[in-house]
Amino acid sequence: MAQLFDRMVAFYQRINWPMTAVPDETILSVTYQGDRGQWVFVASVDEPRSTVTMFARAPLSCPPEKFCDLAEFIERANFGMTHGAWVVDRRDGEIRFRVGIDMTGLELTDTCLQNMTIYTNLTMDFYLPGLRALLEEGMSPEAAYNLVFSQ
Repeated sequence: MAQLFDRMVAFYQRINWPMTAVPDETILSVTYQGDRGQWVFVASVDEPRSTVTMFARAPLSCPPEKFCDLAEFIERANFGMTHGAWVVDRRDGEIRFRVGIDMTGLELTDTCLQNMTIYTNLTMDFYLPGLRALLEEGMSPEAAYNLVFSQ
């Protein structure tokens, strides 16, 4: 194991999160239960690039006929964010909220890992009702986005 990954593993062990390691990879994952749903949370390290990336994979996917609506919803959400971004894989409709940090010359601390973990999961939890309204109830992108902020 490498230095950043070792620190990440140790952090999740200290806080008693039952993270599962992907064999032969520097990737950990867990099913996370938020207030508004459940999703897979992933934390990974790219040692050669000194980066840490985390994402929450939405518990729903986007069908091809909804890609334009989802793109508008994501544009609205991403425009107001100071860090992190919503992304979608057009091949299978997977939706993620992702954050990352370049650790070159920096020390990966528990506080950094805690902040990234909380922010990633809280953001998914916050936007999930809007994603559901858009993709499952047929709400317009603007109305679904506004629903997020009317809660």
